[in-house]
Amino acid sequence: MKKIAAIFIGSIFLFVIACNNKPGKPINTATTFKSKNTDSFNLAFDSVLSEYNKLKTAFINWDTITADKSAIALQRLLIYVPYEQLKDDEVATKATSIAQNAADAMQVLLSQDSIADKRRIFYTVSESIYNLAKTVGYDKAIIYHKKCPMAFTGDQEGWWFSETKTIDNPYFGNKHPKYKNAMLECGTVEDSIDNMH
Repeated sequence: MKKIAAIFIGSIFLFVIACNNKPGKPINTATTFKSKNTDSFNLAFDSVLSEYNKLKTAFINWDTITADKSAIALQRLLIYVPYEQLKDDEVATKATSIAQNAADAMQVLLSQDSIADKRRIFYTVSESIYNLAKTVGYDKAIIYHKKCPMAFTGDQEGWWFSETKTIDNPYFGNKHPKYKNAMLECGTVEDSIDNMH
């Protein structure tokens, strides 16, 4: 008898939900977030962030061949983002300038022979792209700005960013000659870009 009653109550509960959820009406009535930038802009900028992540991962893995391939792709992607689609002309002009500077820095990165020198330029590129994301008001994900206090010669900081809070240090990586992977989690989240509201 209790089993039949439970089934009956469950059926009523499902019936009430079904009645209140008319076709085409979402179950969650909270307002859906709408990006302030166009879909085509966001798609292009997402490609920049994705390629940056590949470049960062190449440095984590001490892989200069992949780093160079990603640098070439990132250089091209930065230039082809449709900055003119930004709603403010002044912001579009500033974003275009930052993107060009980052692309120029990528050319310098490609000209370096050692991974240590490439990492120094990676720092410059990271700061430029993080500043670019701030400038365009990127709002499709949270971007975490991270710092390694001893990235260069043990006493000079290096910065990078990612879409997770996890520390994944590209300045020491996982194959350091001295530390191996012991410094991979060295660093702190210092700031973030969060326009998702």
